[in-house]
Amino acid sequence: MKEAGRFLAILGILSAGLWIVGILINPAWADDKKIIAAIDAASDRFHEVSQKIYEWREIGQQEFKSSGLLMEELRKLGFTVTSDLRMPPDITVVKDGIARTAFRAELKGKGPGPTVTIMLEYDAMPNGHSCGHNLIATSGLLAAAGLAQVMAETPGRVLVMGTPDEENGSLGGGKVGLVEMGYFEGSDVVLITHGADRWSLDQRLLGSKRAYFTFKGKAAHAAAAPHKGINALDATVLTYSCVGLLRQQLRQDVRVHSIIEKGGVKTNIIPEMAQATFHVRALDLPTLNDAYQKVHNCAKAGALGTGATLEFREPRIFSMPSIDVPAFTKLVLDKVKALGVPDSKIRDQEELASSDLGRVGNTYPTVNLWFKAAPDGVALHSDQMREAAGSEEGWKATVIAGKAVALSAYELLTHPEKVKAIQEQFNRIKGGDNK
Repeated sequence: MKEAGRFLAILGILSAGLWIVGILINPAWADDKKIIAAIDAASDRFHEVSQKIYEWREIGQQEFKSSGLLMEELRKLGFTVTSDLRMPPDITVVKDGIARTAFRAELKGKGPGPTVTIMLEYDAMPNGHSCGHNLIATSGLLAAAGLAQVMAETPGRVLVMGTPDEENGSLGGGKVGLVEMGYFEGSDVVLITHGADRWSLDQRLLGSKRAYFTFKGKAAHAAAAPHKGINALDATVLTYSCVGLLRQQLRQDVRVHSIIEKGGVKTNIIPEMAQATFHVRALDLPTLNDAYQKVHNCAKAGALGTGATLEFREPRIFSMPSIDVPAFTKLVLDKVKALGVPDSKIRDQEELASSDLGRVGNTYPTVNLWFKAAPDGVALHSDQMREAAGSEEGWKATVIAGKAVALSAYELLTHPEKVKAIQEQFNRIKGGDNK
């Protein structure tokens, strides 16, 4: 018995020694506190950054001061920053094919490992930062500051993508063009945040595609010889009516909304030209494409019914639906709760929306962490949300969101098996959604 006891004691000492050696080899693997401390230390400085971006209120493709300040802070943290990113030549909102307010920042860790990408947004609306992108940018900056403190002892790398012009995302000048040009290449998982009136991680983004219809008819005097004309506006009205009847047969998540941009010049002239833009949205690509084709068929019917000719332009660029990955969502949600956010403050997202984030979320496993920057019931793009984006309460929530992103990224960097499981789940769900 004494020999057995001595053996067990030796075994215990050896096990403890191996554990200590493991900690010495990988000291940062068990050190979330260092990340939290670094974020707390950077909070006051980055609050000033957030307020500057808030006050500059630069709209899409014009965020020169905002992006410049963010790049400067990332360089101070040790990131290698590349700006003036080349974009696809047919994206017309980007002048000369160079996204001058986009950037890519990279910080390598200790040896090979996963790549975690954090996205920043910083464009404003015409009424200021009523979507809180100043908080999105600086929550990501806080996360980068926390990770910068541990990457020397952590495998893998961190990418920070500065993505401009989210509010005009369907035009391609932000995340869509950056994905197409390969700037996200190598990303294993992607994280971003967004201010809201709640904490939430469950919102899926609708795919979104525009249809541009031009109807050509024949002008004639509306009183003297209406029978000699072909009414292009009537073709547009028929299209509207047909789409209205179509809605009953569309799935509940499908949205179709539209405007008539041109419909004639004078009431006593039969309109010879009319133009309309339709916007179709859905939660998965097959449903989106099916609804889009049906709307196109409605336009064909409008042309056929009036004798007008239809010119149809389908855009190359459109917003894709994001893929929800439950394993990834749960990992981030656990961090949010561990940081003290109670279950009572975490609520489901009831509304559906679209964003160029969907192109990233359909290509890479992505989590969008919504954080409570505003009082209950405050809507995005409202003046009330703009005020919340500049408030002290909004900033406090931003710091928590930055910590949740950093801790989630760190867990994935140090547990590649969790990254693999998330990617496998993403691929299974995407395969099912796109059948």
